[in-house]
This record gives sequence, C-alpha cells and structure tokens, in this order.
Amino acid sequence: MKLRDLTPDHVAEWSQRNEQTLARDTAQLALIALNQIFRFAVRRGWMGANPVACLEPGEKPSGTRGEVRILDERDLGRLVAHAGPYRVLFAFLPYCGLRIGEALGLRWCDVNLDAGLVHVRQQLSRRRVPKQLKTPAAQREVVLAPALVTLLREHWLASPHKAPGALVFCNALGRGLDYRDVGEGFRAAVKAAGLTGPGRLSLHSLRHTFASLLIAKGLDVVFVSRQLGHASPATTLGVYAHLFDQVQHAATARAALEESYQTMTGTQPREPRGPASRAVVALLVAGESGPVAH
Repeated sequence: MKLRDLTPDHVAEWSQRNEQTLARDTAQLALIALNQIFRFAVRRGWMGANPVACLEPGEKPSGTRGEVRILDERDLGRLVAHAGPYRVLFAFLPYCGLRIGEALGLRWCDVNLDAGLVHVRQQLSRRRVPKQLKTPAAQREVVLAPALVTLLREHWLASPHKAPGALVFCNALGRGLDYRDVGEGFRAAVKAAGLTGPGRLSLHSLRHTFASLLIAKGLDVVFVSRQLGHASPATTLGVYAHLFDQVQHAATARAALEESYQTMTGTQPREPRGPASRAVVALLVAGESGPVAH
C-alpha cells in the first residue's frame, strides 16, 4: 500500500492479526518497528500523520503476559500423534527444553547419542541461517533421556542428511525449517488433537513443560537454569518460582492437612506417603500455568 492510503484502521487490523498468529513479544516488536518507520516518513513529509500514534490502547498488543499452558503427558501424546512431519521435533522439544531457534539450528555433530547429550552451540535465524546464541549462558550441554536417544537415532537412520554438519531438523533438501511453517504445524496439531483449556498454547509451551518436569522431580534451581540456558538461576526463579514453591511445600502441606483431618475425625494419623506421592506433585506442576519467558 502507498503511505498516503494507510489509515489507523489498516494498521489496527494488521496488528490484531499479528497478535493472533505471533508471540506477544513479536507482535509488539512488529508494531514498534512500524511506528519508527512512520515517524521517519512523517518527518520527511511523505505522510501527514503517523497511523500508529492514532491507535486506541485496545488495538495494540496486550502489555500483560498471558498465562501459558503446560502440557501433561497425555496431551503431549495427543499433540505428537497429530504432528505429521513435525512428529520428532514436537516430541523432542518438551524433553530437552531448547528454544525453537536452538532446536532448528541443531546439527548431528552437536548430538552425542552415546553419551546422551546435546551440545547447544548455535541457533537458526528466521532467515534460516546459523547465528550466535541468545546469550553466552545459552551454550550448554543438555541431558537426553534414553527414550529420546532412541528417537533421535531412528530419526538419523531415516534421514537422507546424515553428515556431521547437517541439520537434525530440516526439509527434504537439507535446508533449515522455516519458523512460520513450524508454528503453523504446531497450531494445526493443537487443533487436530483437540487441546482446549485455559492458558495460551504456543511452541514455547513445550519449553515450559520441560522446566516443569525437572522442577516436579525436585531438581535444584541451578541445574534447571543450566539446562534451560538462562543467564542465571535468578532468571529461572523469576519465571518458575511458583513451581519451585509448590514442589517444596506441597508434601508438608499435605501431611499437615492429613494430620488435622485425622485429629478432627478422631482417627490415628496415617504415616506420610513415600516418594510415590511426588507423582501427585508432578501432576499438579504439569498442569500449572505460568508467565511467558524466553
């Protein structure tokens, strides 16, 4: 469209579509970039007014972080079953915690199947070319469950692109996957699997699912932070403090409530449950919603 033909309504519709299809931060950045372009155009006299400046607050991407849904094992199974060509990728992400760019930039030389480790060394840009990681802390080693090692080994055997420098997740020509295609594939799988409920589901939900699984098993914040590639444990606590608190206090709260109830009914308090009770905590954590973070 020519600059003189653009109206605030055009920009509002464009921004609202972005909010529906992109991550919240990405939609905000897109509007910020467009605002800067229009300010430049107004200063040069190419348009009379900046349409972005005329938007109502409700026409801009929300400034609040929405709740992100964390998937439990049953929902993950349904998602993967409907993932089509992205089956291996969507099974891999919730059990390794990599950011989507890190996963798309993963090469076979970064995967040590014998040791059960993934070496995160680069990420794939939106132009589908390798680039540096988000922070120095993002360069890390991530442990792989034996089942995930088997999955990746089968994926390697089936792939025509087996060279050490070849991408683990690529198209038929060996080129990196497009972010938009993967995002559309995820949304299609969510819809086909019938995954409804509170909280927003996005590719980043799979990273949150990984973090919740580690926290539910009582792993300390330093280890979880390193696996996620956060700059410091403080970042991890800032995002997942509610999950750490839940794991730490759930067993104590359950025992106190049990003792009080038994006293109230005049029966002897039962012995606290053993480690198996942690499964209840894990289920609670897996269903918890939290803030979005990268």
